[in-house]
Amino acid sequence: MAIQPITGMLRRTLIMDIGLGLGLGFVMGNAFWYGYHMPRTNARDAHYVKLEAERAAKTQE
Repeated sequence: MAIQPITGMLRRTLIMDIGLGLGLGFVMGNAFWYGYHMPRTNARDAHYVKLEAERAAKTQE
């Protein structure tokens, strides 16, 4: 009794691996960008706007 060849298994696995890798990479990239990077950038920008406003108010006195 011969074992039948598994056809299409490599192709299915390859497509699944590439799809999962790209999909999870995209999700994790967005999680980093919008969950960590953007809040930190906005907080930094707000700090410098506040600092500049304080300096401008100090020079007008």
